Amino acid sequence: MFRLVFVLTLFSGLVARAAPNPALMVTLSRNAEAAAEAMAFCQRYAHGWLAYADPETGLIPRNLTGDSFWNAKDAAADNYPFLTLTAQVTGLYYLKQAAVHILEQEQVLATRPGGLPDTWDFRSREFQTGEPVLADLVFGAAEYVKDGLMPIVEWTGPGPWLDRMQALVRAIYAQTENSLPAETSPSDNIEVCGDLMQSMSRLYWQTGDAWYKERCCRLADRYLFEQPVSALERIRLRDHGCEVIGGLSEVYVIAAWEDAERYERYRPALYALLDLILKKGINEDGMMPDWVNTKTGEQDWERTSDGWGYVYDAFLTVALVDNQEPYRQAAIHALDNIHKYLGTDWERGSADGYADSIEGALNLLNRLPMANAFEWVDQSMGHIYAKQGEDGIIEGWHGDGNAARTALMYALWKTQGVTVHPWREDVRLGAVLDTEGALHIQMEAQRPWNGTLNVDRPRHREYLRLPLDYPRINQFPEWFTAPEGAAFSIQMDDEVPGSVSGEQLWTLPFSVKPGRKRHIIITPATPAAPPSESGTPAFRALRYTPGDTSAAMAWQQELRGKLAALLRVSLPAETEIHHPPLAKTMNTASAEAYERQDIVLEVSESREIPAILTRPLGKGDGPFPAVICIHGHGATRETVYDSDTPYHGFAKVLAQSGVVTIAVEVGQHQVQNPAATLLGERLADLFCCVDYLASLSEVDPTRIGCAGLSLGGEMAMWLGALDTRIKATVSSGFLTFMNQMERNHCICWKEEGLRECADFPDIYALIAPRALLCQVGRQEPLSQFNPVLAKRAFDQLSATFEDLDAGHQVVLDLHDGAHEVCIPTMKTFLLEHTAGHQK
Repeated sequence: MFRLVFVLTLFSGLVARAAPNPALMVTLSRNAEAAAEAMAFCQRYAHGWLAYADPETGLIPRNLTGDSFWNAKDAAADNYPFLTLTAQVTGLYYLKQAAVHILEQEQVLATRPGGLPDTWDFRSREFQTGEPVLADLVFGAAEYVKDGLMPIVEWTGPGPWLDRMQALVRAIYAQTENSLPAETSPSDNIEVCGDLMQSMSRLYWQTGDAWYKERCCRLADRYLFEQPVSALERIRLRDHGCEVIGGLSEVYVIAAWEDAERYERYRPALYALLDLILKKGINEDGMMPDWVNTKTGEQDWERTSDGWGYVYDAFLTVALVDNQEPYRQAAIHALDNIHKYLGTDWERGSADGYADSIEGALNLLNRLPMANAFEWVDQSMGHIYAKQGEDGIIEGWHGDGNAARTALMYALWKTQGVTVHPWREDVRLGAVLDTEGALHIQMEAQRPWNGTLNVDRPRHREYLRLPLDYPRINQFPEWFTAPEGAAFSIQMDDEVPGSVSGEQLWTLPFSVKPGRKRHIIITPATPAAPPSESGTPAFRALRYTPGDTSAAMAWQQELRGKLAALLRVSLPAETEIHHPPLAKTMNTASAEAYERQDIVLEVSESREIPAILTRPLGKGDGPFPAVICIHGHGATRETVYDSDTPYHGFAKVLAQSGVVTIAVEVGQHQVQNPAATLLGERLADLFCCVDYLASLSEVDPTRIGCAGLSLGGEMAMWLGALDTRIKATVSSGFLTFMNQMERNHCICWKEEGLRECADFPDIYALIAPRALLCQVGRQEPLSQFNPVLAKRAFDQLSATFEDLDAGHQVVLDLHDGAHEVCIPTMKTFLLEHTAGHQK
């Protein structure tokens, strides 16, 4: 610490920076919370899996479903590396020791003579098969190298994992060259060859050993000319198939820098492959199917490829090498549309599918920052977190490691690559670059903390010796780096800035006192502005930022006015005298505890809407509370009274409980008035319902609520948000984000300019401080109104209620059903919040 203090004192003449703007401080706090959530997830994962380690060897099992053995292609390739990287990023000694112990044990116990790993059985204490199968050994070793050791080496550089990586690649060739000619690939498995091209390309740059380069190029020759991927009948575009595409792009970098003849020869062949994928292997959004038939153009969309980002790594790599703008634009196009794929079932509901998709996105976003794609990443992480149990286990198979990998990548984005050693669950660390290229870091802790603050270094150059930081699978993107020998100014809190070197920033002594939020600004001597954002301008410009009561009220007023203008509706005023629509009674009938009338409301001179009105019977003259009951797609005003539907007759239940109800048709998809919007016209009809109810002598105008399911839940949200006469709102089967509504849904919600202004949590927040109940079924499918997104959206909208001292007024009901109304909670909530003294 003395050295740092001396340096800071020496440069005390430097001028302090101006205080950061409030928006940057909000981002810092959000990033700190997001990083803490991700890091806690990873630490729980590591503890959870180590609890199942074999007590004698320390090796972790392949899966927790009876696979009591260690193997290379799964346990070593998919789970072990991210236990190790969790240890490295957190700096926790006991995790680091466990990671090194596993590495030592697998080499001693699970490696065959000749150097290739095999499956080690915990029960028998020997290899699972008596005689090794060479093809299996090669596949396992290649997977362990590419998916297991390579990401560790990307973060740690030289060390035992690099040594193991080299030993395995050498062993693969040593074992296969005994039976195959030297010029032949060590495997006929295209995935193995893709793995080897990627790993040996990086080993070549890192070691300078031409042995790796020669074998990389042999494989590239094979898949560009001898057995070209572009000539395959079927190209697989997800993992276990797309590795060869990335591998070819990495060998292309070597050729471009060091082999002019190969570079000229490779270019047209590689371009032919990439052009073929763009022509036949993507949809209108740039997303990729599981596979494409290159002859017929048939695409398999049973699963959208979670490896889309891995393939675009190759496109962007070639774009960087050759300044090929069309390939760069292809990657931009995919990122610009990825927000539409919130709720996509990448891998049949597994966290692994979201993990791979987010990993690919973050790699690209590091080079092509796009606000809406970053927002998709934020929203999508919840699908991973939701899978983790209290014991830290995610899904109980080796793919759990991939979920932890992506959580680490996500946390490092939120901290701009800065880590703290040791990390603790009470630590909140976030970072963000300002527009001038300075790094702002915020840290706080609930208990006294002492350790080191560690700024990332340009690992691609100092560890891997790459000629450029090209996008590649199994890397950890560099966000802000401190090169060796570079000079930086540093300001801690309100102190006078000093000067530090890049080496000092790698392990900066630091401490935090409880209750004190520390702010550090690190500025390079020659700062570079962050890369400019591409694609569609950012959505949600008026997102709510937590503040105080006056700020919340001002925000509500601004957003409510903006939304009214977008929808072309006039906001009803709470104190204004409204002229109720004329009503014609068409039929009257009595039911149990209520009277039903079929009526027609005259909305305007040219427009009438049919409605159902119910009045309580046998409960006196009122005035009574009233509820506007709203149906969804494929239903009618009758449906909300029908018990044999997902609505469970909620309107009838309310009518029998002494509530005046009204239901109208809201599902039209054609604008009646050319000067109106669809949502605006629907809302105008509902405003008229409020006007009409308020005019009835038997209705207490201060006790009017609304409720609906699906589209009805959406319209209840809108009505509660824009009509402050609504005192209680129940929105069932709708709480989500607009991203999730872009596909697999009717887009009748999507009015021009809406996305740019706000998201659904912001609209719900306009209901505060009035009462709001949101219902979502736990059985909702991933692509619909699933509880994972509902919880995230609810956390955001709740901030406004808290700032308006109305946290008690907002409730999230996650019931055990599917896309349906939960009658008990809806009924109780509406009756409680529309209760009042009768006049």
